[in-house]
Amino acid sequence: MIALLVLGAVALLHAYVLYPLSLLLLRPGPRRDPADPEIWPTITLLVSAYNEERTLRRKLENVGRLDYPRDRLRTIVVSDGSTDATEAIARAFAPQGIELRAFSGRQGKVACLNQVLPSLTSELVVMSDANSMYEPASLRRLARHFGSADVGCVCGELLYDNPERLASGEGERAYWGYERGVKRLEGGRGVLLGANGAIYAYQRALFRPVDPRMFCDDVIPIRIRIAGFQVLYEPRARCVEEAVGEETELRRRRRHASFGMRSMAAMVREALARGRVLVAYQAVSHRILRWFGSLWLLLILAGTPWLPPPWRALAAGGQALLYGAAALGFFLDRMGLRLTLLYLPYYALALTAAGAAGLYNLLRDTDRSWWEPRQ
Repeated sequence: MIALLVLGAVALLHAYVLYPLSLLLLRPGPRRDPADPEIWPTITLLVSAYNEERTLRRKLENVGRLDYPRDRLRTIVVSDGSTDATEAIARAFAPQGIELRAFSGRQGKVACLNQVLPSLTSELVVMSDANSMYEPASLRRLARHFGSADVGCVCGELLYDNPERLASGEGERAYWGYERGVKRLEGGRGVLLGANGAIYAYQRALFRPVDPRMFCDDVIPIRIRIAGFQVLYEPRARCVEEAVGEETELRRRRRHASFGMRSMAAMVREALARGRVLVAYQAVSHRILRWFGSLWLLLILAGTPWLPPPWRALAAGGQALLYGAAALGFFLDRMGLRLTLLYLPYYALALTAAGAAGLYNLLRDTDRSWWEPRQ
């Protein structure tokens, strides 16, 4: 039993501490501050939308403020069977050059993109969401990296705004603060694993169709890595999304674990088949081990009574403190008392449980290929 406890502890430690530290052993890539090209590459900005009437108008107005040559930028709203005013709003922006590609019936974001991408002719594709608001210079900051022929994908930085002071928003901001640090370590070495679906650019010619029940935002960048191109992180290309409620975020996490595990298992197989051992190592370390977080916690709990003193008391006390703080944070939040220090342990455990629920859905094969907007 002690061996199981050690396994669980090492798995958690590796996923959240040792893996980021191991990236320091990789040789940093050259410092990149590329100059503006003489001719900017052509870009197609794809805005994925399903029933996004609440945010789409603001998003398309945001597109109109982007600092990028208008003759080099094409914007397409991809509507996955929207039943509200989403498509009417997109059509109203046709005089500003916004195009609409509307699909009838729910197919799923990835299934729609699989049909749209082959028809594009631009050099680059930028992926975005209807609720992601870009800083004006973001497209330029992404595009300028593609002057290097070995760059296949560049991911921007996603920030969360929490105007309503949602407790879940504070939890998400804390998580993404950590995740941005990991992405900077990976991106500084040209080995970024996956991308923020809200803001990333890639060479259109490198796209290959993606299984509709996988995450294109994971699969596209990783396949580009496997093909031998660099995947970079550009923190100065920023977009902002509003934080959402706890229920919405946990539902997204469940889906992310299910779709993500399917995606990462396939990417590990593809990476090993091409001899890309580093990619496989990153997929296991950065993603798969995290999604098994509930298992690692259970192994630690089960092995604790078998530890010799004083380790048994230390392990039991540490877990009691963690779970006690999480329970107190949960109850205080439900009473309207928001203490972030206590809420964060609860939120971390809730995300871990959501990951376990997502893996359960994967085993039951109950996933649908479409998604709900984060509202």
